[in-house]
Amino acid sequence: MSDLAAYLGAAVLVALAAYAFAIERRGVRRPIRWAALAFALSEGCSLALLAPGTVALSHAGVDGLSVIALGDTVRTAALSFLMLLACLLTPHPAPRHSPVRQATVAIAVQLGMVLLFVAAQPTLDADDKLIAAPSGRWWLAIRVVLFAAYAVWALVELFLALLPSARIAPTGPLRWGVRLILAAVCVGVVWTLWSYDDFVRVLQVGRLDGSEDTVSNSLGALCATLAVAGALVGKWTETFGAAGRWVRLCRCYFAMGPLWSALHEAMPEIAFPPGGRPLLVGRPAGIEFAVYRRVIEIHDGRLVLRAYQDAAVSDWLSSESRSSDAALVEAATIAIALENMRLGRRSAAGDGIAAEANGEAGPGGAGPGSVGLIPTDLDSEVRWLSQVARAFRRSPVIPALLERLRQEADSDGRQLNRPA
Repeated sequence: MSDLAAYLGAAVLVALAAYAFAIERRGVRRPIRWAALAFALSEGCSLALLAPGTVALSHAGVDGLSVIALGDTVRTAALSFLMLLACLLTPHPAPRHSPVRQATVAIAVQLGMVLLFVAAQPTLDADDKLIAAPSGRWWLAIRVVLFAAYAVWALVELFLALLPSARIAPTGPLRWGVRLILAAVCVGVVWTLWSYDDFVRVLQVGRLDGSEDTVSNSLGALCATLAVAGALVGKWTETFGAAGRWVRLCRCYFAMGPLWSALHEAMPEIAFPPGGRPLLVGRPAGIEFAVYRRVIEIHDGRLVLRAYQDAAVSDWLSSESRSSDAALVEAATIAIALENMRLGRRSAAGDGIAAEANGEAGPGGAGPGSVGLIPTDLDSEVRWLSQVARAFRRSPVIPALLERLRQEADSDGRQLNRPA
């Protein structure tokens, strides 16, 4: 279980570092991101090096003391990168946040860790525990305290540097990302303070776990998971937003289908030449092209139908239904214009609307049956035409109006055919 937690945390951090490195190579290089990348990579490598399974390789001929020393060195370097990140994130840095001063402190801590390790003269027992020499027990204990103090200092500085961003981040996802990273910092403090038992054990029996125990590795895996989630929550939000937009555009595309089919059946010339199958591309650009092309084709059909619009649509709707929904009025106007076109009936108001569309002063003007487009941008227009298409397909009022129109057409035809 301890190995699983350690290697899982290491894999998560190394994967995050590789992902961040790929992004940095394509974009603008920022010192803050490079510091975070270096911390994630160093911490992930230290988790893997100090895992019990890695230290146990000493039984297969690997120098276990060298593995532990290397793991501690990499882990201390991770703390130095964390301190550098805190310095870069501080808006008004104090003198202690100077990168040069922090680099000096980092080098001093690294040298101190190495010298204390050598002074302790440790050895590995059969259980992969570090056993300090009789004269090196205090040196090993001081080494544990030095690392814990440096880690808590770096984590507190990072917490203080990130805390203002949790309140002033411009968007909700960014705020939640900062909060998750703050939670990871808090877990990191608990993870570091858990080493108090190592200090007590070294002073009592001169023995120290060469690798992290189960609790430490579990806290490390939790810290890594929270840090990765906080770093990626903004990117996930963009991905989910793009997927949600793709779903909405697909829904609008299919919602406009019945209206487009009715117009295309009456006027096949409104359809552009086929341009592939953009719905299967799986990218927002493909579905956007398909949706906007459908919008243009619907509008081309509506322009042709202007000469067949009936000015009495609003009056008919008032008699059939009390609804004054603009989408229903537009849908009814299109449906009646299509029926008039099928019957070959051009209206005087429709001729006036068509003349006005061509820049002429038609006698009928726009007419009460013509409903102008409400939206002013393409996305709003897509939503508007989707509402019109739903009303065109679902409203029970439109079939009643069409039946009334057919009855009037039959009555007019009988009167024309009656002998004088």
